[in-house]
Amino acid sequence: MNQQLSMQQTEETTLQDYVHVIMRRKKILLITFFFVLAVGVLYTLLVPPSYEATATLFVKDDKGKVGQMGDLLLNQPAAVDSELEILKSRSNAEKVVSTLHLNWKIDKASKGASCKLIEFSAAGKEPVFHVELTGDNSYSVKDEDGNPVGTGRCGVLLRGKGVSLLLNDLKGKKGDSFRLTLLPFNKTVKELAKRIRATEVGKKTNLIAITYRNRDPQVATNVVNTLVQAYLEQGVALKSEEATRTVGFVEDQLKGVKTELDRVEQQLQAYKSSSGVIQLDTEALNLIQTLSDAEKQRAEMVLRRKQTGFALDSLKRARATGSVYAPSVADDDPVLASMVTKLSDLEVEKKGLLSQSTENHPGVKAVQAQIDEQLKNIQSTYETSLKNAVKQEDSLTRQIQHYDGKLKTLPVAERDLARLARVSKVNSDIYTFLLQKHEEAKIAKASTINNISIVDPAIVPDEPAFPKMRVNLALAVVIGLMLGLGLCFIREFFDNTLKEPEEAERALSLPLLALIPFISKKEGEQALISHRAPKSVASEAFKELRTALRFCSLKKQKQVLLITSSLAGEGKSTVACNLAITLTQTGARVLLVDCDLRCSSLHLKLGCTPGAGLTELMAGDIGQEAALHATQVAGLDLVKSGTVPPNPAEILGSEAMARFVEDMRGVYDFIVIDAPPVLAVTDAPVLTAISDLVLIVMEAGRVPAKAAKRTKETLVAAAAPLAGIVFSDSKALAVSYGYEYGYSLGVYNDSRQQRRPWWKFWA
Repeated sequence: MNQQLSMQQTEETTLQDYVHVIMRRKKILLITFFFVLAVGVLYTLLVPPSYEATATLFVKDDKGKVGQMGDLLLNQPAAVDSELEILKSRSNAEKVVSTLHLNWKIDKASKGASCKLIEFSAAGKEPVFHVELTGDNSYSVKDEDGNPVGTGRCGVLLRGKGVSLLLNDLKGKKGDSFRLTLLPFNKTVKELAKRIRATEVGKKTNLIAITYRNRDPQVATNVVNTLVQAYLEQGVALKSEEATRTVGFVEDQLKGVKTELDRVEQQLQAYKSSSGVIQLDTEALNLIQTLSDAEKQRAEMVLRRKQTGFALDSLKRARATGSVYAPSVADDDPVLASMVTKLSDLEVEKKGLLSQSTENHPGVKAVQAQIDEQLKNIQSTYETSLKNAVKQEDSLTRQIQHYDGKLKTLPVAERDLARLARVSKVNSDIYTFLLQKHEEAKIAKASTINNISIVDPAIVPDEPAFPKMRVNLALAVVIGLMLGLGLCFIREFFDNTLKEPEEAERALSLPLLALIPFISKKEGEQALISHRAPKSVASEAFKELRTALRFCSLKKQKQVLLITSSLAGEGKSTVACNLAITLTQTGARVLLVDCDLRCSSLHLKLGCTPGAGLTELMAGDIGQEAALHATQVAGLDLVKSGTVPPNPAEILGSEAMARFVEDMRGVYDFIVIDAPPVLAVTDAPVLTAISDLVLIVMEAGRVPAKAAKRTKETLVAAAAPLAGIVFSDSKALAVSYGYEYGYSLGVYNDSRQQRRPWWKFWA
């Protein structure tokens, strides 16, 4: 049976239960909702609008490209993730700040005053200067402390006291002013980098979207486009680094060879004129041609050695940083070509694996090991080529020295002419060779194509991107509802009060006698609702209570009814008044006794003037007839509480009180006693000894379960004849009935009104 009872008491939570929770906590929901909505509206209206500019880039998948300079070009394929990090790098942000002068700030300008800032530099951490127009195209400058710095004119550079300033397009009238601030460069770069957003559009699309917000739409557009340009220039510079170095080396060699060639040709012409020797024999000409060929080969080998060194440096740097490296293939080096092809295939295989797994996957690690081994082999090939180039260069140098020795064996006249002719021939051939290589290097550099292309450049936005009224209002509504509902259920979770009649029945194991609905002020005074509106829903509820009392204990006497509650403010006095009125409607004579000696209210509810009452009767100051007062309800008499005594519990538990009730039994059909709350004072348990039935009034959502159980335990300990529970305001559509006492748990005073605490809306 206990198991069946437990199963009956365990109820499933339904949608209706959630609706009841929301209705009980509707004040929390409404207050939270409108507060969040108001914050959202104010934020949308007060926050200055900001504009967003966006550019879109496409990252092409470069697997390697053969350049016209052989080992000269070394292209590196870059993944989208790497490009995103490069795009947001500090160096690119520095270029944007430097180009657009974002660390120059003009503010606090007078109406109509404006200028174009061309040059602005100053010493100090964050220097501030005030510029005031003194006439047509003239101005004066003061520092932050108001000290004069200097005077200047539009278009003329001003230098003075640690500041350099150049203004153009100065507009405004005399007396207008504005403030110039030089923000810290590194701080400006850091803030700009934080506000730039670069993300991949979708997955595996190789499209990058770059966005930036600013209150000025033109500034937002300029920042994005400048960043894109700096990023592209950086990519081209990285990819053409080796070609650039080769071009520089060849240009330096050309300058030296050209100078030497001009000098030697002048000497050759002068020698021919002075010596009269203008022709060499065949042996000397062949020797000179041989020397020229050897010098040309040595120059070519020197260039080859330099190019191999450039490639080796790039490869070592790539391996040290862990970046992807794809060398160009030398047309005459099939071994290197095969290794580059293998490396490219491995990189493609690694990308395919990374699309489905991470770097720590065994398959990815195996492919990476092969890539590392291939790079090691390529590096070894470069190092071998470099050693061979050095050996060949040394060998050619020895050959040249050998031929120089033969040249010295010629006759003196021919020897000098041969020497000058040889130097001229060698320099001419080397110069021609270097010119050819210079053009090849320039072509290779110019043909370097970035793997990044612009899909859509940033344009000036027409409408602000933030804040958006509709979006913000929708978010405010959603967040307000979610937060409000969350607070409702959180409050419900931590609320251990009895909110439903079934909960009260289970907690106290007492029958439910009646369910008193909310009584609004429009229906008249709550205490007289049964008299003023006998056909109302509340009046029917009190009639139901009357009927329940009649059948709750058929064999017991039900003449003296005691009405009490656990805490103050639960409506026991209202229930006592309306129950008494309902009993009179059956033709019975009813006496209503106000035993709430500390804080009486029945005389106010029934429209009687205060005066002598129960206290004076118990003290013998007045007789029973003087203590009985007729009310506006026919058949209902009232005994007022009287003066507040110092010992209410002793008076209510006295023999005089028992005799008075016993005497009234012969005069009235029913005696309804309005007793104080059980947990506030000890008066109610004392009165149970002279009562036939005890009714516990309980307001929904007011009494904790432990307090209700403590109330029952106290009454059971006093052997009170408990009849059941009167549950009031079950739907919790109102906070109170309008009757306010001065009761509080642990504090019992005689104030007529109890101020409502600010946190009351939680109940």
